[in-house]
Amino acid sequence: LEVVTLEDHSVPLVTIELAVRNGSFTEPPELNGLSHLYEHMFFKANRAIANAEQYLQKIGQLGIAYNATTREEVVHYYFTTTSPNLRTAMNFMRDASRHPLFDKGEFEPERQVVIGEIDRNESNPYYYLNLEMTNRLYYKYPSRKNPLGNRQTVSAATTDMMRLIQSRYYVPNNSALIVTGDVQFEEIFKMAQELFADWPRRDRDPF
Repeated sequence: LEVVTLEDHSVPLVTIELAVRNGSFTEPPELNGLSHLYEHMFFKANRAIANAEQYLQKIGQLGIAYNATTREEVVHYYFTTTSPNLRTAMNFMRDASRHPLFDKGEFEPERQVVIGEIDRNESNPYYYLNLEMTNRLYYKYPSRKNPLGNRQTVSAATTDMMRLIQSRYYVPNNSALIVTGDVQFEEIFKMAQELFADWPRRDRDPF
């Protein structure tokens, strides 16, 4: 696991990001959209907190802002909070990245959320212009330039497919942990060792 840290003590804030080399460039047509759907499941129930509502409530009580983005070549997740909550946020990152439950009761509503994003994009005429350009420019593998994903693939997705994505790409030898803000770099490396050292690497690098 690559660990990157940048100290900035100007304000008492810290941001923790996990960047995973994944995204649409890993997706043939039959998997297009699964990286994006996985991103949506990242902030759901995990081994530490089995109820997603309780999990998000706990984050909210601590004033932790969080979000994620799926692009062509990277999926990244972040927590931003005040520096006294550093360890708590690092724990959240570990539990979300390493121990997702992929609860089927949570999966179906989140799949509908992603389909809703596709609906909104398809309601915009520029979507079709961009789609036509992509299909012509990258005619051999257009799915690898479509982080949003296609409706058919997302509609047919299962929790088993989420575990497939996890086993392929959510491994330390395909990820980077970036911590910036009001931190001491020695503390970050020590904490990363403590929380992530037993994360088993994939025998072969995904790429």
